[in-house]
Amino acid sequence: MTLWTKNVLSKLYRKFFYPSGIVLADAREYVAGDDIRLINWHITAKTNALSVNNICADSGNDIIFALDVSESIKFGTKRQPKISLAMDILKTLFRLSEKNNDRVGCLMFSSGVEKYFPPRRRVQCFQYAIDKIVHSQEKLRTDLLVALKFLNKVLTKRSRVILICDTFALTVGRKAILAQLHILKSRHDVMILPIVDNNDMLLAQLGRITVEDSETSEIFEIDTNDTETMSRIETKYAAYQKLIFKDVENIGIKISPINTQNSAMEFLFKFFK
Repeated sequence: MTLWTKNVLSKLYRKFFYPSGIVLADAREYVAGDDIRLINWHITAKTNALSVNNICADSGNDIIFALDVSESIKFGTKRQPKISLAMDILKTLFRLSEKNNDRVGCLMFSSGVEKYFPPRRRVQCFQYAIDKIVHSQEKLRTDLLVALKFLNKVLTKRSRVILICDTFALTVGRKAILAQLHILKSRHDVMILPIVDNNDMLLAQLGRITVEDSETSEIFEIDTNDTETMSRIETKYAAYQKLIFKDVENIGIKISPINTQNSAMEFLFKFFK
């Protein structure tokens, strides 16, 4: 990541997470891209050079990243697997949160809670733990309900919760998931970043093939040449996904899908803006 990218992302991060409730820290020389509303005209008039106010938060946010580490999130057919993109985004957000003095926590979940780190200001140990779980050979299933119940239980202070998961995690047990999300939203600021791949429900015409569910190891046959059936499956899934996305947004939760065709930087610039 270049210095310019780091600085711009850091500014976008502050603007996104600290729209109000900020205090002035000191002044510095103006740099292209700075918010003109932060220009300190008093110092500028004295020094004959544009100066802007540095801002900082009164305290830091408590930010909890909840990451799905199940087997299905390792899927990906374009530039990268879903988990690689999730890791890139997560590591970038870790660095930005540290720079902005936020306290960061991390929950890794599958069918159960794999690892939980309470909010803290030093997060170097998170990355090692995440890498270890992600590269484990054990096939882990997804149960988003377990993660949501756990967060509702352990988070006592108002926090920002950012959930990064596979899209399928949102569609299994929809009513129960929405109920837990509603409780979480009433106590915390919640955002969901579901990771999608254009080929999640699209298979090449290869005739009759045997498919194994990566999480359950269930084996079944699909006739990929049956275009009517394949089209019906794809349409049904897209409609169901659209429905649950709408239900989540109706609760008041921001949902921003991440596509594996994009890089972490492309997504974050779009997300913060």
